[in-house]
Amino acid sequence: MRRYTLTVDGREFVVDIDDLAADRFAVQVGEQSFEVTLAADEDLPMATISPQMVPAQAERAPAGGATAPRSRPVAAAPAQGAMSAAGADILKAPMPGLILAVNVAAGARIERGQEVAVLEAMKMQNTIRSPRAGQVAEVFVAAGQSVGHGEPILRFEAGK
Repeated sequence: MRRYTLTVDGREFVVDIDDLAADRFAVQVGEQSFEVTLAADEDLPMATISPQMVPAQAERAPAGGATAPRSRPVAAAPAQGAMSAAGADILKAPMPGLILAVNVAAGARIERGQEVAVLEAMKMQNTIRSPRAGQVAEVFVAAGQSVGHGEPILRFEAGK
């Protein structure tokens, strides 16, 4: 649940919002309760993330006592021209981190709010959800790959 304090025309309102589904919310304004359904998804942020705490795991040290570095496969990123031409169709990493899982593939139809990847950042697993419905044209990341803020994760089919 998330609490917002809004001031409208000098009057203060406390609004509590609880996610029921990707497009449904329970909203309480003062003493009034509403169930709200999102009817449109235009001008959404580039990614929705859902952080969750995970217990720290001790890395095994090799016989010499040093910590073994993690190997991280590197996936090819799209050409810069493709990104600028289709910038609105690119889902980008909301923060730097390590991709733990990719849950979609090219050609898949996905819904708004569907989990597309899991990103580990600062010892937290962040679920990256699709900001809109559409068809995946291309996936740019793989599990085990490091990404920086704003790096592309996937590209949607234009207009789909």
